[in-house]
Amino acid sequence: MSQTQRIAYGSSFASFGEIVQGRRSDGEDFLVTLPVDMWTTCRLVCQPVAGASVVETELAKSRRVAEYLLEFMGLRAGVKIGLEFARGIPIGKGLSSSTADMLAAVRAFSQAFGLVISEDFIAQMFAAIEPHDGLQYSTSVVYNHRKGKLLNKFDLIPSYAIVAVDSGGEVCTVEYNKNLDFSAAFLREYDRLYGELLRAFAQRDFRGIAQCARRSAELHVQRTGNTFLAAVLDKAARLDVLGVLATHSGTCGGLLLPGDASGNLLDRVEAEISEIGRVFRTRTLQRL
Repeated sequence: MSQTQRIAYGSSFASFGEIVQGRRSDGEDFLVTLPVDMWTTCRLVCQPVAGASVVETELAKSRRVAEYLLEFMGLRAGVKIGLEFARGIPIGKGLSSSTADMLAAVRAFSQAFGLVISEDFIAQMFAAIEPHDGLQYSTSVVYNHRKGKLLNKFDLIPSYAIVAVDSGGEVCTVEYNKNLDFSAAFLREYDRLYGELLRAFAQRDFRGIAQCARRSAELHVQRTGNTFLAAVLDKAARLDVLGVLATHSGTCGGLLLPGDASGNLLDRVEAEISEIGRVFRTRTLQRL
């Protein structure tokens, strides 16, 4: 390695929960990402050091990514990596904050060392650390978050404005995914919903996609008894919205409105939903 300091940057968007998350009857776990305009950025500083290579960062999962990449490059000695993060994604809310942190670190490494890192490589690396969203893909995808396996890639990000509400607290993705159980009846429901969602994406039917999201949220409530999400669904049924998003391993619900929804409509929806939690807004990404 050159005896000079290197500084590099990487960034990643978030996914607002999942459009649908569940398990098919063939045993395949899946989620469908929804890229949104919320970001984390990693600043990487690489310096020469005597002795074993070391990674300094406050984020344990991102440290594991950095250590994995150093090992992969054969840089077991001589390198000190510092990772700092500017995080614009709420933590522990089901908005893929830790996945975004890890991906931002990977992209900073790619810039610093001239690495070409494939999406499949990222998937397998992340799967060894935690269940994660497929943020390495630039559009909505169907993804097995437990295995790091791409199931379907859409050439589309649906256009939505999102009025979100947060119940508070945090949920650990790893703990949530440890003991998921689905009855035969739920597996059949997810099979049907999976097919409906593929058709809606093929037809670029944003209302249909939003309705699939609402059904996924309903199934999540039936399966887990999540009273907060039940309240979000109840509010949404009386508002002029397209559907409801669930952060299945998080604390938020999202009301889906058309991407070109007026400010007045967003204000009215926000005023209604603010009765049950802290409200914030975001929107889906335009194609990158």
